[in-house]
Amino acid sequence: MTDDREERFSRIVRDHGDAVYRYLRRRHNGADATDAEDLLADVMAVAWRKLDEIPDGAEAPWLFGVARHRLSNARRRGARRNRINATMRPSPPAQAAEDEAIADLQLRAALAHLTDKEREVLTLSAWEGLSPSELGIALGISVNAAAVRLSKAKSRLLELLSVDGMESPVRAATRTVQ
Repeated sequence: MTDDREERFSRIVRDHGDAVYRYLRRRHNGADATDAEDLLADVMAVAWRKLDEIPDGAEAPWLFGVARHRLSNARRRGARRNRINATMRPSPPAQAAEDEAIADLQLRAALAHLTDKEREVLTLSAWEGLSPSELGIALGISVNAAAVRLSKAKSRLLELLSVDGMESPVRAATRTVQ
């Protein structure tokens, strides 16, 4: 039994560790490699403890869901630390991870106008390749709610990319994703 557990855990790490690491680097504002590695270690520690709860065939979305929670906790800790640091010295402005990953100014501006939930569902879908059923697992919502949230987020992004009623090149390219 222990060998089966270790083998399954090793397979999960091998198959999904890099994708979760890249997700953590992109989504954790200002994360350096060490921060992302620490968060990944936390995610994998949870995976080891709850290995029997990870659904077969849905390992990646389950891991992304844990990573989301770890990021949330890290952001709260960071916000507390920043409030404390602000009283001691001014901190430099943080640049969103999306700003570094997305070169197109129009798309960056449109993403900035989306809510955190809209941005999250779009990045999990587009960058991590999660299907609506996998999004549901990662976000802790039903498949239908995930599909609706994704559809609304795509529509909102396309609306923001529209310029004076004319379709922008980015909008035309994004339309094919729907």
